[in-house]
Amino acid sequence: MKILQGFLIAMGVLAVLAILAIVIGYVMALLTPDIRSNMRPVVLSSESVDSLNQKLDDLKTSCVTASSSNTKKDINLVLTEEEVNSALVMALAEGTLPAKDVLVNFNDGYMLIYNAWSFPALPIRTVIMGSIDVENGKPTFLIKDFFLGKLPVPDSIDMGVQQLANILIRLNVPLQELKINIKDITISDGQIQITGTTGVTQ
Repeated sequence: MKILQGFLIAMGVLAVLAILAIVIGYVMALLTPDIRSNMRPVVLSSESVDSLNQKLDDLKTSCVTASSSNTKKDINLVLTEEEVNSALVMALAEGTLPAKDVLVNFNDGYMLIYNAWSFPALPIRTVIMGSIDVENGKPTFLIKDFFLGKLPVPDSIDMGVQQLANILIRLNVPLQELKINIKDITISDGQIQITGTTGVTQ
């Protein structure tokens, strides 16, 4: 009987803790990060999506040509906020991203990424402030700050998010498939510029 009572008490405590965690999480999730209100709105258009796709198609063609001729060729890819955000919103509409809203700003040396995630149980809103470095010819995402609701999270969580982001980048970035040796990634107001070489590297 005492074992049963102890079990029921433990279950009650766990239930209370679970309810508290859900309530706290829900309140935090509803708080849109302050930094979101300071982000630039971006004009979206189908023309911007077409422009981004054309740039990526041209890059792919250039890579294939360089590879088939066994030559090295310089690349210079510039993507704008309008192109990136328009493509992301299209992906949202197609249901390929687990989010309800997204906004990316390119600033001088860093980027801001806002997400309103579409998790069924909790409407979580996050903002990531970060930059991109290049290591051994590959992009590496560096997180400067990560906000859940209006609260910055501990550095240990920052590192976990950063590691996950870099895994996703390596799995999904089309530059990986094209075997481009990236030399530099520059983030400036309103755009991101990627320079490097494709084809043979000797």
